[in-house]
Amino acid sequence: MSLMEQFANPDTIHSLSMGEKLAGAGITTLMGMGITFLVLILLWGCIAVMTKFTYRPNKGEKAPQTTDAAAAPSAPETVTAAAADDTLIAVISAAIAAYEGGSANNLVVRKIRRISGDTTAWGDAGRADCIDSRKF
Repeated sequence: MSLMEQFANPDTIHSLSMGEKLAGAGITTLMGMGITFLVLILLWGCIAVMTKFTYRPNKGEKAPQTTDAAAAPSAPETVTAAAADDTLIAVISAAIAAYEGGSANNLVVRKIRRISGDTTAWGDAGRADCIDSRKF
């Protein structure tokens, strides 16, 4: 009977010496840690492969360039920054008008200013609302 078979049997484990018990515990520990690290390496590999397929660069970053010169031509930029700002102003105006219950014709948005900070105004408002809801 091998050491691991004796170590697994509850009847014979009491007859083992301290050295044999430590050896069995060491083998069990190494097997458990080895399997755990192998699974973690497998998960890391899966995540790395999935990242390659789902990566989308941020606005400031450029997309990875391919070395093939015959790749599909890039599409021309269809929306300019000024048109995007005008669209944003129109959307904000419509949202305010819908909230107020009036017409967008009576509403004029003169200036839109971004607030600096790590979080958005919506996030700050949500946090404040959550904190206020917990007060007694």
